[in-house]
Amino acid sequence: MFVSLLASMANLVVEDVLPDVSLLPSYLAQAFVTTSNPELPGGTKALRFPTASVNYGPGRLELRGGEVSGNQQRVYQRVYRSDNTTYDRAAGWFIYHPSHGHIHFESWTQFILRKRNKDNGVGEIVGTGAKTSFCILEIVEWDNTLGGHNTQPSYSSCGQLQGLRPGWADVYGSSLDGQYINLTGIPDGEYWLEGFIDPNGQVIETNEANNHVLVPLSIGTAPGAQPDAFENNNSIAEVDSKPESGVNSPNFGLLKGIKELKKLSMNDSQDWFKFRMGKTGTSGDYVRIQSSWMRTGDLDLQLYNSAGTLLASSTGAYNYEQISLSGRAAGTYYVKVVRATTTNNPNYWLTIDPAGPTPPIVKVDGQQTEGATRGTTYVQKAYETIPMSWQYDSEKSSATDISIFKSRTKDASDGVVVDGLEGLPGHVKSVNILTNQFEVGKWNIFARFRKGGGHVDLFKQGSIIVYRKGDVDFDGKVTVNEAQTLYHDYLKAGKELPEGWDKICDMDDNGQVNMKDYQLMYLTAEHGE
Repeated sequence: MFVSLLASMANLVVEDVLPDVSLLPSYLAQAFVTTSNPELPGGTKALRFPTASVNYGPGRLELRGGEVSGNQQRVYQRVYRSDNTTYDRAAGWFIYHPSHGHIHFESWTQFILRKRNKDNGVGEIVGTGAKTSFCILEIVEWDNTLGGHNTQPSYSSCGQLQGLRPGWADVYGSSLDGQYINLTGIPDGEYWLEGFIDPNGQVIETNEANNHVLVPLSIGTAPGAQPDAFENNNSIAEVDSKPESGVNSPNFGLLKGIKELKKLSMNDSQDWFKFRMGKTGTSGDYVRIQSSWMRTGDLDLQLYNSAGTLLASSTGAYNYEQISLSGRAAGTYYVKVVRATTTNNPNYWLTIDPAGPTPPIVKVDGQQTEGATRGTTYVQKAYETIPMSWQYDSEKSSATDISIFKSRTKDASDGVVVDGLEGLPGHVKSVNILTNQFEVGKWNIFARFRKGGGHVDLFKQGSIIVYRKGDVDFDGKVTVNEAQTLYHDYLKAGKELPEGWDKICDMDDNGQVNMKDYQLMYLTAEHGE
């Protein structure tokens, strides 16, 4: 009995270190229309695209083959824990993929084609691809700054052990099976391509909110190049000569919100734009170009300072380029869009999301104040989540993206972003925050709502106490002295327990604290758990 109790207590002091899988929009945005499809009858019109699955999380995604059932093999996700132990959980199936000659993880991605409304809103579904199976292995080291990205084992084959370490991406080319949507009966027009990863929720991860992406695309014949409303803007001198913030002026002046231009045309070899930023850029601030005609020509993006010195460039093979403004000081900048090939691309979008002062109008837990305190909530580390929800004043006031932060104080400047909950899309209205990355003790949670380059930080009502069972002094371990204090000062003396002890000392989770809980605390302390 004591052995089983000790095993249960050991589980209370460890946490899962989970992956966070998502799709990279820059790959999906390379979609193109073709009538050459090995999986479809000759001449069938289809949309084809590459896919990149990436792991942004603190932990690895590891999939292992198990027992065979008919023509399938059970897959187990191995979950690594903070004490270097692991456990396996059922997570779908491997199937043999005859055209690839190896096993695939079933139902890893799915793709949907939606109408793009006149206001660029997301419209109805017009086409759907199959839920595609993947051999999941490490192709691209996408972010080598993430902890654990270089630890062993790695995943380099399509055998019984597949997965992604933090910061690695698996890339599937557009020519591979399943990377298409049949366009039969779908007219030319403006669309959104929507991609989902793990659509059936087979694997557990830190964040499900980023499991889909949307990219714009156009189907049909690209329009001819023609001067747009901002010409002539072929040099810094021409842009400087235009009135600041004037109508159709490429000299935008001080940007207090997102500047998004969707009717630009590369009529010549380059376009220049100028803007001022009032604050130092943060991680969510950027300059981006994209085109719904992704494979017509090749546009590149460059960022210059006020002296005309090149600061950064983005030179991908297709027409989706982005440069971060993080750490860029307040001041004047030039954006240069340049035609990198002789083939012209007549149509593109420019988005500048600067640091600025235009926050959304939002209420957290029904309250629209900063730093509000209303009670204390106790949450068991690694076993319970912290719910947080918000509501916008109207859809027009909604955020463009949301990030969740933890802070030991009520000062947002002390906030640390919660892994997996950074840059959530603006339509997300609630999250359940995992506590596996929280140290024990008192925390305050706030959300940063960004809109138009500005943001507002709003705290969740009340404070959060993250605790481990039996650790009443929040030093990360249970001691004999803590157990003796529970017994002598409160149980034996018949005194009321201090605030929160009814949860922290309830070792068997039966809703009451008694001698059995004292014994479990003592056993845990004696064995150093």
